[in-house]
Amino acid sequence: MIEPDVVEKLKTFKNSEFEILSVYLGEDTVQAPTGDYLKKQFHSLLHQNLDKDLRAKFGDDINSIEEYLKDYTPSGRTLVFFSAGDNLWEVVKLEFSLPSDISLDNSPNIVPIVDALNKYSKYLVLLTDREKTRMLLVEQGEIVDYSQFIGSYVPQRESATGKGSLPSQIDVNFRHTEKLLDDRLKLSADAVAKFVKDKDIHFIILGGHKEMFKRVAETLKSDLQSKIVGNFVSEVDLPLNQILFKSKSVAVKIN
Repeated sequence: MIEPDVVEKLKTFKNSEFEILSVYLGEDTVQAPTGDYLKKQFHSLLHQNLDKDLRAKFGDDINSIEEYLKDYTPSGRTLVFFSAGDNLWEVVKLEFSLPSDISLDNSPNIVPIVDALNKYSKYLVLLTDREKTRMLLVEQGEIVDYSQFIGSYVPQRESATGKGSLPSQIDVNFRHTEKLLDDRLKLSADAVAKFVKDKDIHFIILGGHKEMFKRVAETLKSDLQSKIVGNFVSEVDLPLNQILFKSKSVAVKIN
């Protein structure tokens, strides 16, 4: 993830007196690319875009990038280098994918990063069942905060064909169960409002069982209801990385 202060720092090198090597490496895959893969990609970019004299001129910068990749542990889909000898060395790891590229200029090429920061907005993922609500805050393709609210389990509505049950009893049981669920969802909505306070959420994605989506939406505060943009069906107890993956398939359509 790239922090705002890093972007601001890079902006200060605009129109510098020295040339800056900007290198974007990565791949749009589920698994983060390895250092060996990125090194081969780097060499390909070098030979396609910089002639022999330029490669010699920026030999120290090239060597620094190669040394970094030699011991690199895969941790993102994109790795970006900004290098200018003793004047600048900045490495940025991004979870999302950006096109590979190499350039030489008196300003660092931060346009792809700035555009991506606008594209990969901060969003909330909510998964709710009859017992709990899980809340994931996603920014730049990564989970940056997580919480959950657990209440008393509300059983499924009773079948109308229950043997020995009078219609009036079934009706009473049904209304009671529905009220318990409504009360639990309201408590859950309060927990969600507390979780997102001052977090500048751009949109919300609902996950879980399809029959819960409408009820969850209706219990959220009005300002949050208006931010719901999509949903995905899944089990609520999925591992966080699987929830993140499913949410991205919806978020990419929004962005």
